[in-house]
Amino acid sequence: MSNYVEIHAGGWRFQPRVAAVCVWQDYVLLQGAIDGAFWALPGGRLLPLELTADALVRTMRWEIGQEVTVHPLLWVMEYVTPMGGRPVHELGFYYAIDLPENSPFLDLTRDHTGVERGHDLVLRWFPVDALTDLPLFPDFLRTAVRRMPGSPQHVVRVDIDARP
Repeated sequence: MSNYVEIHAGGWRFQPRVAAVCVWQDYVLLQGAIDGAFWALPGGRLLPLELTADALVRTMRWEIGQEVTVHPLLWVMEYVTPMGGRPVHELGFYYAIDLPENSPFLDLTRDHTGVERGHDLVLRWFPVDALTDLPLFPDFLRTAVRRMPGSPQHVVRVDIDARP
């Protein structure tokens, strides 16, 4: 078992997660899934007693070696979906972020590397207007990134009925 905040019971898992919405010059930075099946926003899980914005700063430092500036919360997403053959209820906190001015990650012309739990990551910039056909998880981001909310929005997505 990890040190992350998560609950396992009755064949299901609950986990809070944070994600970085980094948009620059009409491109968004996405991370390739470890299994290569889809793209997602960079981010990670929380440690006990860790605030969500602090978790995002820590995660970005660990995964890409960058000190990011966290802006106001954009979305809170409740997501119930199968992962790894069992139901998962994820509570996601999606924040706008900025990379440092001199960050090598601001180079839109090439892929970048990172590390997540010992696995190499690929990070790539995608045009915001070209996300509709991309295998992006969660899929609400395909259109949501084009119209960032002025105040936090609550998003609910249920792919399976896993309730008792």
